[in-house]
Amino acid sequence: MRTLAAIAVAPLAVLPVLAVVFGPWAITHGGVKTWLGIAWPALVVAYPMVALFGVPMHLALVRARCTRARDYAITGALLGAVPVIGYVIVAVAFEAKFAVSAMGTAVVRNLTWGTIGVLVFGLCSVAIALTFRTVVLRPQMARPPDYPMA
Repeated sequence: MRTLAAIAVAPLAVLPVLAVVFGPWAITHGGVKTWLGIAWPALVVAYPMVALFGVPMHLALVRARCTRARDYAITGALLGAVPVIGYVIVAVAFEAKFAVSAMGTAVVRNLTWGTIGVLVFGLCSVAIALTFRTVVLRPQMARPPDYPMA
């Protein structure tokens, strides 16, 4: 039941990340409508990604007993950044028309947007993964630690 709650709630973690990253730019370049034009597609992508990739990764992490916040953050960053890195590599190859001599200029042209994409998708995925972890593992996290009485 907590996993279903995490699937429903965790993708909403992209909203504060996108508000911080793109909010000021969006407000000055068109207002709330521009920000919603960024946030809505992110949510449309986030929900299927959590169901298709996030839940299996959560199950793998639990099976491997890797349930620390750092484990989820690293996994989330990889799940967000690696597809964008693959996309940038393919975009560079197609822009260069698969000619090795043209790869340098194609890399330079795509490096800025590729870096922004990797960072934004990585940050959003980290936020989703940590929110997922918090929702699913909250009962275990709420238990007070067993400290020796001094």
